[in-house]
Amino acid sequence: MATHKRYDLFVIGTGPGGYTAALLGAKKGLRVGIAEGSHFGGTCTNKGCIPAKTYIESINLYDHIKNARRFGIIAGDATLTLEGLYKRKTRIVTRLAKGIEYLLNQAGVDIYRRYARFVTENSLQIEDEHIISTSIIIATGSRPKRPDLFNLEGVLTSDEIFDIRQLPSSLLIVGAGVIGMEMAHVFSNLGAEVTVIEALERILATEDEEVSETLVTQYKNVRFITSARITAMERRGAFKLFIETPGGMEIVTGEGLLLCIGREPVIPEGLQPLGLTLAPTRGIQVDSSMRTNIPGIYAIGDVTGSQMYAYVASKEALVAVDSITGGSQTMDYCAIPSVVFTNPEIASVGKQANPVLVKKGTFPVSALGRARTMEASEGFATVYCSPEGKMERVTIMAPHATELISWATLAIEKGFHIKDFIRPHYPHPTMAELLKEAAEDCLGLSVNKP
Repeated sequence: MATHKRYDLFVIGTGPGGYTAALLGAKKGLRVGIAEGSHFGGTCTNKGCIPAKTYIESINLYDHIKNARRFGIIAGDATLTLEGLYKRKTRIVTRLAKGIEYLLNQAGVDIYRRYARFVTENSLQIEDEHIISTSIIIATGSRPKRPDLFNLEGVLTSDEIFDIRQLPSSLLIVGAGVIGMEMAHVFSNLGAEVTVIEALERILATEDEEVSETLVTQYKNVRFITSARITAMERRGAFKLFIETPGGMEIVTGEGLLLCIGREPVIPEGLQPLGLTLAPTRGIQVDSSMRTNIPGIYAIGDVTGSQMYAYVASKEALVAVDSITGGSQTMDYCAIPSVVFTNPEIASVGKQANPVLVKKGTFPVSALGRARTMEASEGFATVYCSPEGKMERVTIMAPHATELISWATLAIEKGFHIKDFIRPHYPHPTMAELLKEAAEDCLGLSVNKP
């Protein structure tokens, strides 16, 4: 016999947006339930952010060990293996997923370990249980895009790449966005022969052109093919791609193939027949309070098809729960930072600037005292501001860029003037001075710039 349960808030999905929404709802006194048909933590914890950064941290440590003599240290032989990275990743992911489950249980959230489908606007079916909820938040995330051309056995996406245990001798990576470039960093350092194929004119096209150019020079053991259109592919043992380039047709082969061409929203079963409005991105259309066009139903995170970042999903969760509990907070997407965990790390915030309309200040990593103590010399920071001095964009390519960008994000979001940005005391020697020097250069005041 089917059972019926009633909630003030029911959340579908336990990724960064979903579990945050459930915990916030519980903290505000709502009776909350949550459904998860896969693993706690969603893509970020299990197949995305955390596995990728786990691999990258190990690789970066291995690189330090190899170059220990530069730090005055004589180290013994070290070995980096894919099997070792896999085991470490599994341990970390398992612990984090269990931590999320623990938090939900401690908060009194009812957990359903099954997929939920919509029956009506305020009711869901989870196997033989019928759920009725005043408000429902959809946080079902996204999946990797896989066009028909790539429907061959053995083609990997970010969903599968962290489960392989044997290193391919050569790897073709289709797509030079964030995921593609991070995976190029990982597998080239593991010893695979890596070729990156990108349809656009340059890699990391959402970042400044100087970033793209510098990273190519740093990845000397990775081959890049840009402005490339894959017309056909086949697999006879190895993968073979037929590529149209400005220089003519080219054929490339690789033992493995990783597809990194973006993600698409996963919309729960039964929702579209209720009259749901979709956005041009094919995600769920929402307003600034994360409400869909169906009363009582909200959507957050990747399922909206917009800003597919874990940290954006968490903020959207806060806004949605605030709206559900009578608040007036809204989402503001004007200063969403981008981070790429390559070597050097890359981070930026603000719209790409028109060089004719802005002033630009830069400072190289090689001239920074703290960077030299780290044996780091590649990279830079760039600050763009309006002719009046209002900060418009910041780009960082340097050690710890992904940490430094938070201060820049605050400055862009609050519309700081360059003078406001350089007014605080920046401790010395720190990597944060990279931002101060670049900002001072906007005003022609950097005394340390070579």
